[in-house]
Amino acid sequence: MKKTKNSFYCRANEGVKVLSTGNLYRIIADGKRTENRFSLMEVILEPGQGAPLHIHTREDEAFFILEGEITFYLEDAEIIARKEDFVSCPPKEIRGFKNNSEKIARMLLFYSSAGIEEMTLRSGKIVEEGVTLNEIDQHVIQCPILSKEYGVKEL
Repeated sequence: MKKTKNSFYCRANEGVKVLSTGNLYRIIADGKRTENRFSLMEVILEPGQGAPLHIHTREDEAFFILEGEITFYLEDAEIIARKEDFVSCPPKEIRGFKNNSEKIARMLLFYSSAGIEEMTLRSGKIVEEGVTLNEIDQHVIQCPILSKEYGVKEL
């Protein structure tokens, strides 16, 4: 990852890979690099994986589907999002998502402002570059205690 005074870029597959709450995340841009304006992560979801219903009290959360399909459970809708679809959730609204298909799904996860990526790091396990989901011990314990610290309410 290269950085100039204020700009930086991340090449394909660069970033910190973290297994957290059963999902594989690649932290592409964290708050340290963006002066806490935003963070960006790639999420790789095996069939059946996702996030339970929850509320972010502080930041906007947005999703851009790269591959596969993901079902989003929003406050007032259920949406099946497919490749190149976009979903945006403001603070204080219910959301959750799950890969209900039989194929791996990938999406970009954008937060404004940054911070949640730190919760992902603290509650997860950093995995090495080149490791596939099949090679990772999927039994990492979730850390709901951190949710309150980061303004996330699980429902």
